[in-house]
Amino acid sequence: MEITKVQAIYFSGTGTTRKLCAAVAGGTGLAVEEWDCTPQRAKAPFQPDAHTLTVLAVPSFGGRVPAPVARRLEQLQGCGPAVLLSVYGSRASEDTLVELHDLAVKAGYRPIAAAEFVAQHSMAPQMAAGRPNESDLAQAGELGKQALALAKRLAEGAAVQLELPGNRPYREFGGVPFHPKASKKCVECGRCADQCPVGAIPAQNPRKTEDKACITCMRCVAVCPVKARSLGKIAEMAVPAKLRKVCDSNRANQIWLGHPET
Repeated sequence: MEITKVQAIYFSGTGTTRKLCAAVAGGTGLAVEEWDCTPQRAKAPFQPDAHTLTVLAVPSFGGRVPAPVARRLEQLQGCGPAVLLSVYGSRASEDTLVELHDLAVKAGYRPIAAAEFVAQHSMAPQMAAGRPNESDLAQAGELGKQALALAKRLAEGAAVQLELPGNRPYREFGGVPFHPKASKKCVECGRCADQCPVGAIPAQNPRKTEDKACITCMRCVAVCPVKARSLGKIAEMAVPAKLRKVCDSNRANQIWLGHPET
C-alpha cells in the first residue's frame, strides 16, 4: 500500500518520549505531522487516512499507559498502520505495550510494529541518565525505516500478526505517593497549570497541586521557567534509593515487527 505521510502522536511529560517518537517518524524520510497530546486541553490537529503511518508513543507509568491517553485517542478516527512505542525509565515496561495495542485497535488503527525504549527516569534522573542517547535514536530511526517498508508491503486493510509482551488483564497501578510541589521561587506564570495533563494545578493558584488528581508525570517540573517545582528533598532521595535495586541503565531496547496473517 502507498504511504504518503507520518503522524507522530505522543504523551511526553519530560520530553524523552517525544524525542524517540520524532526519531521513529523521522526515520521514514516522509513528511511528519506531530501532536503533543500531553496537556489536558490538547486537541487533535489532524485525522489520519489509509495512507498515513502513525507513530503512537507513551511513557510507561507503573507498567501501564498513562490514563489520559485513552481520552486523547477518542478524538481520532484512526485508520491505517501504526507503530507503538513504550518508553520507560530502565525498570520495566510490563503491560504498557499490550494496553497501547488495545487502545490503538479500539481507535481504529492497525498496529504493525512496536518497541520498548529506555529513557532517563522522569522521577529519578540518575537512572538511565542521558538516554535516549545517539545509539537509541539511531535504533529508533531504523525502526521507522523498517515499519515504513513493512507498511508498503501490506495490502490495504490486511490483517497483521504482532506478538507483544504483557498481560491481560493489565497489572494494577495506583500511582505513586509523591507529587511535585511549588517552592517560593514560583512566579505564578501559570505555565504548569496550562500544561498539566489532568488539571491537577489550579490556573487561579498555580502554587497548588491537587494530589488526588496528579499522576506525577513531571510535566510541570519540566516546563517551569524558573525551576520552582520539584518532588522535594525527601522524595528525591527515596525514589532513586528504591529504584536503584530494580533499574538497569544499560538495559537494551526491544523491537517487534509484525507480519501478514496467512
